[in-house]
Amino acid sequence: MSATHRSLLLVTLVVVAALAATGLAAGQSSSGTVIGRPDIDVYASTTEVEPGTETDLQLVVSNDGQLRRGGPAEYETRVVTARGVSLDVASGDTPFEINTGRVAVGDVPRGTTTADPISITVPEDVSPGRYRIPVTVSYTHSVSVEYSSVGSPKYNDISREVTRYVTVRVRDQAQFDVVDTSSAAQIGDTGNVSVTLQNDGTRPARDASIVLSSSTDELTFGSGSTSSTGYVGRWEPGTNATLDYTVTFADDAAERNYSLTATVEYEDTDGIARSAEPLAVGVRPDPEQTFALRDTDSTLRVGTEGQFSGTVVNRGPDAVSDPVVVFQSSNPNVNVESSEYALDALGPGEASEFDFDVAVSDGASATTQQFNVSVRYRNERGDTRRSDALSERVTIAPQRDRFSVEAVNRTVVAGQTTTLELRVTNQGDDPLSDVEAKAFVQSPLSSDDDEGLVSSLAPGESATFVIGLSTSGSALEKSYPVSVDFQYELPDGDTEVSKTYRVPITVDRPESGGPPVVPIAIGVLVLVGLGLLVWYRRSDGGD
Repeated sequence: MSATHRSLLLVTLVVVAALAATGLAAGQSSSGTVIGRPDIDVYASTTEVEPGTETDLQLVVSNDGQLRRGGPAEYETRVVTARGVSLDVASGDTPFEINTGRVAVGDVPRGTTTADPISITVPEDVSPGRYRIPVTVSYTHSVSVEYSSVGSPKYNDISREVTRYVTVRVRDQAQFDVVDTSSAAQIGDTGNVSVTLQNDGTRPARDASIVLSSSTDELTFGSGSTSSTGYVGRWEPGTNATLDYTVTFADDAAERNYSLTATVEYEDTDGIARSAEPLAVGVRPDPEQTFALRDTDSTLRVGTEGQFSGTVVNRGPDAVSDPVVVFQSSNPNVNVESSEYALDALGPGEASEFDFDVAVSDGASATTQQFNVSVRYRNERGDTRRSDALSERVTIAPQRDRFSVEAVNRTVVAGQTTTLELRVTNQGDDPLSDVEAKAFVQSPLSSDDDEGLVSSLAPGESATFVIGLSTSGSALEKSYPVSVDFQYELPDGDTEVSKTYRVPITVDRPESGGPPVVPIAIGVLVLVGLGLLVWYRRSDGGD
């Protein structure tokens, strides 16, 4: 290090030491008192409230702290800061109800600090105008701070409680309330809800509309919307407005009260678009339209046509027009000639009978089936509706032949002709007419008269058909089949052909009728010839 550098370093150290000594001396001799105070005020950022509402009042605490004697910055901040600030809002002379208790704000330095909102209730009948709400502000602050170079500072703290006022205005405006509601809608159907509101405010509403909305999918508007809007127009104070809305209650809706929300949207007298506070509207649906079955009966059997009948009862709550009973069956072997049966109009509690012609095919089983019918009808609005299915258990009887066929005389003689008598019994439930029998035979049997006819045959009644029957002389002694079927007419005019019935016929050989004449004659002639021959020979020998 050169001599010049050593000289500069020495000078620098001397200067630093001198400055440090000067600072220490100054610190040891500094002291004083800082004096000041906070200047607290309260303002409301919410300046307007509406009658009949619960409103959050947003308060702002302002501190315009005053410093009378200064000093170190930290002590100046101390004397102008309000510590532990809390707000206590009272109703005072106002008609308002204060819902929030004391609110803690904390330390409030110079400037503004936002407090937590205060909930107030504004009565529906409050008069328009300005109202001053008292707010009590409690806090602690340091009046002065005494400090010196020796020891800790001395804080002179006091607690204060001051009352400030915030002003809010109740607008001179339109105001609305629900006067009446009514419902004419059933569960599972569409109907009307009528809502009546009154403008009980002090100003008219222009271009007013009432928006009715639902928060549940059990109750919808129009084509399934959650809300519907009705237009009122100019709405003077003290007047009512009634609007009808089309609503639909779901099939699974419960029979209880439902809450709708009515909101009035309008322009005030200054042309400002406003939306009133939502109003609750209660609606209760009518019970679901229901029907019942009673006195059901059936005459169904496998392979035949029968009836399924009964009575439909309108259990209400409303009358229905143009009711039609609709028959339903999931069994492909059960067929109904017409699946609809029209009834007369039915009031609540009234009943009407139905009767279906049902054919059960041969492939069906003789079991208990479940038949379902429903009622299609028009409600009081004229809309077509269909009830839930009404179920009924129906027994299908086993198949039974339409006829029983029995041969009265079962035996014929080979080589001869006879008459075959067939006793035929109607085993069905319907009377039959123009019953025509047709016989079919095969060799060695034959018939020149194979048809018969009776004009009528009641259920359980029997008739005898006579068929001509011949057998060849070579027929063997055994049983041969004779087949016969029947064509007949049912009571409804339909013509049917029965199945083919087989009747066994026994063929016998002819019985013996006495000694054979020809063989005996031949034998006699032979004997006579032999006698004459003997006589001739004897006569010839005597000669």
